[in-house]
Amino acid sequence: MNYRTDVITYAVIIAVALGIITTYFFIVVDKESYSALYIIPDSTIFDATDNSVFFGYGVRSFETVRTDYELNMYSAGVQVNNKKFTLNTGEILEERVKLVLPPNTQFPNKISLNLNTGNANEEVHFWIK
Repeated sequence: MNYRTDVITYAVIIAVALGIITTYFFIVVDKESYSALYIIPDSTIFDATDNSVFFGYGVRSFETVRTDYELNMYSAGVQVNNKKFTLNTGEILEERVKLVLPPNTQFPNKISLNLNTGNANEEVHFWIK
């Protein structure tokens, strides 16, 4: 073999090795960590007689470790409920709740759920008319 062939051979070996290392890093080492907060579709029911709203929500953990959560629920910016819980990776929490709205609530009214993991915040909301 001549010098040029040796250089090309080593360059190919180095390129393949770097490709394998990069692939390993993105697939195994650098897993994305996040949580999904959602309102369950078609679960919202407003009851004008007792000024309350009933709905379902869910949280799915895509975190890489067991995670503590704090969920705050708001009606027009006023906190009306709070919940703390812990989920393992891949675990799902789904609940249905009834929120009594503050007196003199004006409509349309924004119901907001804010989820805090300590590292990130997620928010979802819906409107009552």
